[in-house]
Parts: sequence; structure tokens; C-alpha cells
Amino acid sequence: MAKITKLKTPDILGKLKGPGKSHLGIDIGSHTIKIVELRSTPRGMDLVHHAMASTPPGGFQVSVVAAQLKEMIQEGRIKNKQAVIGLAGKGVAARRLSLPNIPEEEIKEAIRWQAGELFPFSLGDAMLAFQVLSRDESGGQTKQEVLVAAATRETVMEHVELLHQAGLEPVGLMAEPHALEQLWRNTNLGEGEEGSIAVLDLGARKTSIHIFHGRELQFSRHVPTSGDAFTMALTGMIRAGEEEIELNTAQAEALKRQYGIPSVEDRGKTTEGIPLSQVAVRMRPVLEKLETEISRSFDYYAFQFQGETITRILLAGGGAQLKGIESFFAERFDLKVGFLDPLAPIIFQDSQAFSELDAATRPVFTVAAGLSLPIRERFNLLPLDLQPHRKRWSVRAPVAYATLGLLFLFPLGQYAWQSHRQVASLRSAVNIKRTSFEQYKYIFQEYDRVKAENIQLDARLAELPKLDIRVPKLAAALRLISQKIPENMSLTNMAFEKKDEGGLAVRMRGLIHGEKEDAFPMLTTFMEELGKVKIFSDVELESAGEQKDARPAVLVFEIGCNLE
Repeated sequence: MAKITKLKTPDILGKLKGPGKSHLGIDIGSHTIKIVELRSTPRGMDLVHHAMASTPPGGFQVSVVAAQLKEMIQEGRIKNKQAVIGLAGKGVAARRLSLPNIPEEEIKEAIRWQAGELFPFSLGDAMLAFQVLSRDESGGQTKQEVLVAAATRETVMEHVELLHQAGLEPVGLMAEPHALEQLWRNTNLGEGEEGSIAVLDLGARKTSIHIFHGRELQFSRHVPTSGDAFTMALTGMIRAGEEEIELNTAQAEALKRQYGIPSVEDRGKTTEGIPLSQVAVRMRPVLEKLETEISRSFDYYAFQFQGETITRILLAGGGAQLKGIESFFAERFDLKVGFLDPLAPIIFQDSQAFSELDAATRPVFTVAAGLSLPIRERFNLLPLDLQPHRKRWSVRAPVAYATLGLLFLFPLGQYAWQSHRQVASLRSAVNIKRTSFEQYKYIFQEYDRVKAENIQLDARLAELPKLDIRVPKLAAALRLISQKIPENMSLTNMAFEKKDEGGLAVRMRGLIHGEKEDAFPMLTTFMEELGKVKIFSDVELESAGEQKDARPAVLVFEIGCNLE
């Protein structure tokens, strides 16, 4: 594997205060469970624990995954019981939204009101976390771009129960984009970089595309093409010389891990005798599909942020270990491609636990490392009533009477608080309505402007000479006549004359070849067929007779009709 990209080590000791404070960052993937514990020390950040194990098969079953997590904690002798876990599954979604410029305390309600249809589940009781990405004051109306993460209450409670069954105390729940954003900000990744950096987190069931500019996360998207798709492409019958070998899922996975992405020109073979060129051919459609999805994301980003260009790609996740993936992306996108090392920029280099962790494995811990950093409360999807309570102050005797007196004022304070909430809610609703009104006002102004332009265009159009629409009718008439002419008949001349009462008079002259006894029946049939067409009327035979010259024809005729 190519050398891990190590970025400038920032001084983040001042950012991560609190002696010895730490928690576990837990990332539950489709194939592996990752745990990272970071702790602030006088020398800087230290990697205290890291662990990785296979995710139990059978999907996300709370009791089964909790048992695996508990076993990992016991085997790693991890004593810390506070944990932040990354949310996964269909009940979690992240979207980039464009909202009116309203105060941040009103954004959540605005999201529930205006953006509910953009999420795959109801936002009624969902937990929301957001980050304001940018504000745009162009076009006469201020708006802001917001990255929103949402999780259903069911998904939140499943992960809370998972931690409880594993003997852990939930400190926070975070969506993947915000975990990566937290890592990016705390480690100053990309600081001073010209252009934007794309982070491709290549997982088993999905590939996550995150684009950063400076310290800001500006784009986040998930696509279904991932590591499992490569495995499925190799599963089944595959030719090995004169024989065919059937690979099951486990064998295909092992083949993928051992040989990665070979070239179609590769003349080597696997230990089973399978040509590497055959492996490349089987994997090529998946690679092209993944490339297409990533290209679409890059194109959308370039459209949304005009002038911003992506200058580098960093690979993370389990798929980053696939041999040849770095050179494939470098060739296809013509960009610098490296591997995201989430720990090297923040851990002092002689840390014992850090030195024991293989550099090629560190990109797998990217999300877990972001979860293990001090959590930003705005990213926390754990409900407030489930977050650890602050240490309570004991009430001593001298203040007992004062406390008793305050209890009498409690109903009044409760009433005032409820009134304040109602007023705040009404103010938020009014602001949202006012914003909507401003939007509609702008639309109506545009409508009036377009309407005035239409009136001017109609006036100019009236001054233009009217078009003669006979040409399309003539084209249609000629096409119909050509369709009705029998095989042994040919037209030698056609004339059109405008009639006083409207329409055109048509004169057709032609020849009939073949047998004499078939000539008149053929001519009669042709006239009947013309008469059935609505645009022809008064179809009459004006003359018919034998051919006089030397051309081989048995009948010469002239037909007249009207073209409506």
C-alpha cells in the first residue's frame, strides 16, 4: 500500500482541556466494529485504546452486537465506560439544505416545517443536528446553506439500548458526516490547502463522499456502490483456463483482499489458476459505476460552489486497503490521491499504543477517531434527558429555608417560562411566514416582469408578417400521395393552383405499367384511397388513355382534386 499521507501536526492541546478526560468512540460498520479512545495529556493527545472486530452477521441486532462490543471491551481491558457511538442504518440521514436567513435557534423548527419531504422518514419526533455551512446574500435575498443530520427516535433508542447492554454510558450519538467534521476541525486537516479536498470513506455497504474546503465541510453524500459490490462481482462461476471455478462469497472476499484491482493486461494468475485479467474484467463494471457516482458528486459540488476545484482525494475506511484503489482513482480523476491517517496529526509519535497500530490499518479508524474527540454539543443527537446529568450541589441547612421559599415562586416561574416558550414559538412561526412572504413577493415581482415582457413580445410578434402554412400542408399531402401510389404507377407531373374560395386545386398526371386489364382497377383504387383522406376532396378522373410514345406504359391519366 502506498505511503500514508501525514499532514501538519497542529497544536490542539489548548482545545482539548480537562486532565484525563476521555470517552470511547465506537463506529459500528457492516463488516467491522471499531473502538478508539483518545486522552489529553501534558504532551498532547495520546491513543489509549483501539480495537477492531468483525460485526456479527445477521444485520443490526441490538443484543448480538452488544455482546460483541462487550467482549471487545473486556478483551481490550478498557475501563472507560462513557461512549459516543456513530449512528447507522435506514433511520439516519444527512442532507444539505438551503434555508432563509433566520436565527440559529429557529433553524430546527424551520427544518421540520420546510424540509420534511427531503428525508426518508418523518421529522416529527426525530432528533436533529445541524451546521451552518455558508450564507449567500446575492440575488437580493439572504439565504444560508445548512448540513442537517436527522435520526428517528427508534434508531436513537436502539443505539442507547445497545450501549446499556454493553455496560456503557451513552455520552453522545453522532451521524458520520459530523464525526468526520469534528475530526477535520480538531486536527486542522486541510488548513492552508489550495482548493478543496475530497474524502472518500469506502465502506462495505456504502461509500461516503465528503468534500472540505479549508476547515469547512461543504458537501456530504452516500452512494450504495461499495466493497460488497466488488465481492458480489467476483462471486459465481469464473473461468480458469479450460475450467470454470465457482466462488462463494467468502472465497470471493478473500480473492478481493489478496489481489485487489488488477489490470486487464495483467498476465498473472491466482493460486487457483484464475487469470488476473478475468478478475479485472469482473470488477470493472463496479469500478466504473463507483467512478460515475463520484464524478456526479464532484460535478454537483463544482456547480454549487462556482470556482471551487477539488485538488486532492484522501481515502479512508476498509475499502482503502484494497490493492490498486489509489492508482485507479489517480488515473481516472487526474488528481493527487493519498490515504487519510486520522491519528498521525494528533497523536505524539512515540505513543506506545500508536506505534503498535499498523499505518495501513489506521484509515479504517477514521470515523471512530472523530467520535472519540471532545464532542461538539450541536452535533449530539442524544436527547437532553438521556445525557449524563451534571454533578448536583447538596443543599445544606442554611439554604434550606431559602429553597423552601423559592418553591412558592415555582408555579409563577413555570407560568412565565411556558409563556416565554409560547411567545418564542409564535415568533418563530411569524418569522417563517414572513420569510415565505418575502419569497412569494419576489416570485410575484418576477411574474409581473415576465408578464410585461410577454406583452412586449406579443406586440412585436403582431407586427411580423403571417407565415404561409401551406408548405407544411403540401409536405403532408405529398407524403400521403406517395404512400397511396400502387407499385406499377408513377406520377410524371403535379400542379397546385390557389382557389378563390380557399384551398388548393391539385392536378396529377401519371403512367400505369403492366397489364391493360389491371390498369383501370388500379387507377380506381388509387382515387378511392385518396378520397378517404380528409385533406383531399372531389377526387375526379379528368382524362385517361393509351400511351402514345415509346415509353412502356399501358395507360396515361390525369386526376384532379381539391386540397383543403
